[in-house]
Amino acid sequence: MAAQRTEALLELIHATGLDCVVVGGVAAVAHGATTATRDLDVAMEFSPGNLERLMAALAPYHPLHATRPELGVIVAAPASLAQYRLLLLDTDLGRLDVLSRVEPIGPPPQLKTVSLELLPGRTFRVIDLEQLIAVKAHVGRAKDRIVEAELRFVLAARNATKA
Repeated sequence: MAAQRTEALLELIHATGLDCVVVGGVAAVAHGATTATRDLDVAMEFSPGNLERLMAALAPYHPLHATRPELGVIVAAPASLAQYRLLLLDTDLGRLDVLSRVEPIGPPPQLKTVSLELLPGRTFRVIDLEQLIAVKAHVGRAKDRIVEAELRFVLAARNATKA
C-alpha cells in the first residue's frame, strides 16, 4: 500500500469535476476533529459516466481493489462497477473509498453539505457536522466513537458561541 497522499487525491477528484461529497475522517478533520485519518472517503452517484470519469482519472495511479489486490489493476467496465455499493481502492496516491450510500442517511442527494476549503483556493462539498455525527454513531467502531465524541464537542462549542 502506498503512503497516503490525501491532498493529491483531493486534487485529482477536484480536477475530475465529479459531483461528490467528502465524508469520513477527512470531513471530521475539516469540521475540527483532531483524530488523524488514513484514507479519503467520498460519496457520489454510481452512474457509469461518473465511474468512467473517476477510473480514467485514477488510471495513472494503478487503482486496485483494496480487499483483493491480487486481482491487479481494476479494468472492469464502468457499467459493472456501477452495480457495487462501494469501491475500496488502493492507489499510488493512497486509499480512496468511494460510496454510493452513506448509512444511515442514504445516497448522496440526501446528504446535507457545507462548502469547505480543503486545499488552498479549492472548496469541496463536505457532509455537514450533524449528519457526520450520525454516521459515526451508526458505524460504531471504537475509532468512530472517538471521532464522534470529538465532533459532538465541536458541535457543542459551535452552538455555545451562537447562543
